[in-house]
Amino acid sequence: MRAPQRARLQFALCAGLLVPYKIGSLLVGQDRYPAPRGIPAVLAVAAVVAVFALAVAVVLRRPGRRGAVAACCCLTVLAYGPYFLVGGALPTISAPLAAVVLLVFGGRARWGAAALVPAAEFAIRLWWLPPPGAPHVGLHAAWTALATGATGVLFFGVGRLALLVGELHAARARLAPLAAARERLRMARGVRAALGERLAVVLATARRAAADPDPAVVAETVRLARRALAEVRSVADEQGDRSLAAELAGARSVLAAAGVPVSVDGPVVEETALAPLLRRIVVAALQQGTPQSCRIELGAARMRVTFTGLPSAFPGLADTVAGVGGRLETGAAGDEAFAEVRVPRRPPAPAAGPVGSAPWLAFGVLLVYELDFFGTTVLNLLGNVLRATPAQFATAAVVLPLVAGLQLYHVVPRAGRPRAWRWTVLLQVAAIGTGLIVLGAAFPMPYTGLIAGVVLFHVRPPWSWAAAAALVYAPAPLVYGPGHSPMLVLAYAANAQGAVAVYALCRLPLVAREVDDARRGLARMAAVRERLRIARDVHDLLGFQLSAVALKGELAGRLLAADPGAARGQLAELAATAEQALATVRSITGDAAGLALCDEAAAARSMLAAAGIETRVALDDLPEDAPGPLLAVLLREAVTNVVRHSRATVCEIDVRAVGDAVRLRVANDGARASSAARRGNGLANLTARAAEAGGRLTVRRDGDRFTLVADLPLRSSPPPPRSGSRPPDCARSAS
Repeated sequence: MRAPQRARLQFALCAGLLVPYKIGSLLVGQDRYPAPRGIPAVLAVAAVVAVFALAVAVVLRRPGRRGAVAACCCLTVLAYGPYFLVGGALPTISAPLAAVVLLVFGGRARWGAAALVPAAEFAIRLWWLPPPGAPHVGLHAAWTALATGATGVLFFGVGRLALLVGELHAARARLAPLAAARERLRMARGVRAALGERLAVVLATARRAAADPDPAVVAETVRLARRALAEVRSVADEQGDRSLAAELAGARSVLAAAGVPVSVDGPVVEETALAPLLRRIVVAALQQGTPQSCRIELGAARMRVTFTGLPSAFPGLADTVAGVGGRLETGAAGDEAFAEVRVPRRPPAPAAGPVGSAPWLAFGVLLVYELDFFGTTVLNLLGNVLRATPAQFATAAVVLPLVAGLQLYHVVPRAGRPRAWRWTVLLQVAAIGTGLIVLGAAFPMPYTGLIAGVVLFHVRPPWSWAAAAALVYAPAPLVYGPGHSPMLVLAYAANAQGAVAVYALCRLPLVAREVDDARRGLARMAAVRERLRIARDVHDLLGFQLSAVALKGELAGRLLAADPGAARGQLAELAATAEQALATVRSITGDAAGLALCDEAAAARSMLAAAGIETRVALDDLPEDAPGPLLAVLLREAVTNVVRHSRATVCEIDVRAVGDAVRLRVANDGARASSAARRGNGLANLTARAAEAGGRLTVRRDGDRFTLVADLPLRSSPPPPRSGSRPPDCARSAS
């Protein structure tokens, strides 16, 4: 059962268990009033049931303002109307009205309106319906008001915590998109800072090469494109959710391969912001040469990496560190160069607002409940003052504060169980047993229910169930005797209601914290998914375009002497592809780009031709609900892998509808022996994309032939038509 349903059930059970108690008190008679009979009794019983049922429905359904006002009017009639039928024999049933006022209305005025409910009970018991012949009428009326207020506060506390759990659960759906959008904006700044300027330089150089096919300019364009491609792969890899421990292992491996001994000092803390920075520092160091040694010092939100044998500090790191809100210090002394990074320390934020106040709300409700029981015992003793003995008064003076103090000790908000809780629970049980033995019926039976709730909360099931059942049911026959069946029923109902109330008040704040943690975890996962999505797009889309720029530049360089016209054509395509890459950087952090499959097929043919690979393309006329943009991305990355990881002479591209799915097949010859066993970011990204769409991606190698097959289901509803998303002449092109 989900947390909101459990919380609602606990609130309904807490209210429902009071119904038989109130009905039993009415039919047995109380406050020196005889029990009512006949039609008045039936109507009063119906009013009791209706009050609690309506209160539960109003709190859980949360009607609008008009509905809430109408419900409060009905509750007022049901709570006070039966006084005209059965008089003072009616037990107070107006507490749900006070709880409803507090739960469904806002503002400070609701507390004043809720306070009118116990005030009305005080006036009724003092002036209108005082118990006939009872001593201490004023004290009795005050106790009635206190009991009404305490029960109302109890319902308010359990209901508020139940509603809080529901609100937090509902907020999960709203928080995840916000976290994803926030991550998208953060990554937009990082991706544009890392790649935008570099790609602008590539584009400017490509345009200059297209205008003036100088071999030196063409070579510079290829060099810049290769460097930008390496930057793309670095940026894509850095967006993974890798821990600092994983990055340390990677740094050790890379430096060991270069023959550099590494020492690590300090604890490996889970500072994910430090992980990509460590990688950047190591790469920057190795780009300057081979250091003699490396020392990595770690602290809380701090990392210092020192290399010996390097001539200078590390260039190009300030922007990366600033991107995560950190601070960088670099320097060189003698043959040592160091980089010290400090990032904002983000300890787990304490719960604030409703979640942070929930435990103390529960504690406050239980404190009021304890005052109610204390008043009940005092009233019982004073009502029986002629029969009470000094020993009973002395016992009450010791037992009541001890029981109340231990009860509050067991439920005070804290992390984990209270100290020596087993002994304090046994001491509370002993104190309650002493009170029942010495004070008898003057000692409120629900006290055993309160300690039963503590046992349910602190002891693991099934032992807690057995102990709680014994505390709820065993003491009543000892006090009232087995022959007092009506009193036993009342005691059982009151004890069970107390146990449920205490357990709910202790448990619901923890549930609220768990739901809040789950909500934050969901937001974090949404941000991680968004980061990985953008990383895949950076790798797949930009990697394809920059690979095409480099290949076309190399081809143009080879054609400059033999065929200047063809070289110019390749350089013009190179400039157009570089411009597309720059546009991709600007749009990649928005929603998933709407790519056209036919455009990607044409781009794939051009790129493969530039690499000297014969291309055979067959595209079926796909249905409207085919996942065209996803097919385009898969085709783009598959072709990039063919160019990068094979010596292919022929590449076959086939896209067709197969039942209720679409199949993309990319096959090539000339697969290298190691390419089938090595699965880099490209194939991992393709597999993840296909799985997210509910599809499947498989690869197989047969000799030197490598085949990639992606099966994607058709969308449940076709996307709205979009200009440029699907050219009209897209079917069955072959070359």
